[in-house]
Amino acid sequence: MQRIRQFVPVLFLALVLIPAVVRAEPLAPLADWMRSLVEQNRVLGCAAQVTQGGRTIFLEAYGHRTPMAEDELRTDQVVRIYSMTKAITSAAIMQLVEQGQLGIDDPVSRYIPEFTEVRVGLEEASRSPSRGITIRDLLTHTSGLAYDFSCPPEYKHAYETVFRQSGTLEKAGAGMAQLPLLHDPGEQFTYGVNTDVLGRVVEVVAEQPFQEYLEAEIFEPLGMVDTAFEPPADLHRMHIVTRVDGELQIDQAHYAAEADRALKPRFPSGGGGLWSTLSDYTRFMQAMERGGELDGVRILKPATVAFMTQNHLSPSIDGPQRFGLGFGLEPPVQTSRGMRGGGRWTWGGAASTYFLIDPRQDLTAVFITQKFPFDFSMAEEFPKAVLEAVAVAQPTSASEGTGPDR
Repeated sequence: MQRIRQFVPVLFLALVLIPAVVRAEPLAPLADWMRSLVEQNRVLGCAAQVTQGGRTIFLEAYGHRTPMAEDELRTDQVVRIYSMTKAITSAAIMQLVEQGQLGIDDPVSRYIPEFTEVRVGLEEASRSPSRGITIRDLLTHTSGLAYDFSCPPEYKHAYETVFRQSGTLEKAGAGMAQLPLLHDPGEQFTYGVNTDVLGRVVEVVAEQPFQEYLEAEIFEPLGMVDTAFEPPADLHRMHIVTRVDGELQIDQAHYAAEADRALKPRFPSGGGGLWSTLSDYTRFMQAMERGGELDGVRILKPATVAFMTQNHLSPSIDGPQRFGLGFGLEPPVQTSRGMRGGGRWTWGGAASTYFLIDPRQDLTAVFITQKFPFDFSMAEEFPKAVLEAVAVAQPTSASEGTGPDR
């Protein structure tokens, strides 16, 4: 009996401590980083989802949805993902390549005839390119096409005005063929409207509107129920904000146009037009990370995904060290448990959204906010926070070292 009395306090203490362990915050370094973004007024609000082994290990939101109200941001918020659209469009192109309807080295002019007339340079000084633009050039951003923010000042007017009269993707495709190339195809990496051109190619080859193709071949099969080129009519929006006099305010440039371009794009932009949620984009990432299949539904073959996520830039090309077909490929980062995240696939969106897929750790992560312009600091901090958090949560896992990437 005496031994039982001695055991009772120990048992009571254990019962008190167990809930505390259960309630311990998962992936604390990531949660701390996200809270600091809100506390330091770097964002109004932010949310993230992390999966490993097909299971969600982190799903949290911090801060507020908009400066117009005190509504707390939720993890099911629909947001404009801008250039995170590119990975989805690239997957659509590779579906058509798999089916034999399209060749990766086909000339773009085969599908958009106006591309037979592309020119390098401006006006009187312009010339014909050394060769035609191919589908591969568009996937790797080596076509010579730019954006208004990635071109020299003398090219800016052409790139600023190209989409103003484009009410359809067909018109946008023809308009992009009139843009001056910055260089010969295949010569350099220049981030530009390449994936918008690919959206039109999908439309031509599939013989159906681009948005309908994505719905039928990617969104519906993967259960991406909240992903579209227009948000729900009853959306409680997370406003796109920018810093004005030290404070985050609604970015008036996004909402000043009569058609409210931030909510209703002029055409379905394969380079930056989609709206989505954490859970929807996570399903796309999981399908890609698992070799093109999720929950018994296959959107791509494993060999195709492996091909897309290899480096397709030669050492002679100016630009990032490594880039696949629609994905950036990143080196490992130092964590407190060694090097992690080598070879991960990644990209971001103009309103400071980011994602990463780390097949070596069976890991996906996506981050959303709506801050414009793109915050490069957060883009660097997010993967480090994720990889550190996962490393700390799994202290017995071996570090990756710096071996060869895919």
